Amino acid sequence: MTTRLNLRADSIGTFGGLAAHFSGDGFSDMHFDVHVVPPEEFSKWAGDASRADKALDERSYDQIAKPSMKNPPAVYRLVDPELFQSIAMQKIPPSPGAQAGVKGASLQAGVADAR
Repeated sequence: MTTRLNLRADSIGTFGGLAAHFSGDGFSDMHFDVHVVPPEEFSKWAGDASRADKALDERSYDQIAKPSMKNPPAVYRLVDPELFQSIAMQKIPPSPGAQAGVKGASLQAGVADAR
């Protein structure tokens, strides 16, 4: 499933955010900052991010998709421009989730996990 999020940023500043959808253990810790910056500062950030040490590809996605809590923010450079589409279309299998290993918790291929 994919969703779109639009932000109307009328003033420069840092604004606090909180994930609004329950998504398992650690949900209450899912706070984030939204940094509204001038266009040239955003362009610089995007350019720096494209040269980040960490690469976002199928292998690294497999690691960061595993259930975890209170991870520090990280910046990855995108290696595979089709990665998002591959995840959304489940060409890359979803993470097993927090219930992995629980008897009867596995799903057949192609079945959406709505836990």
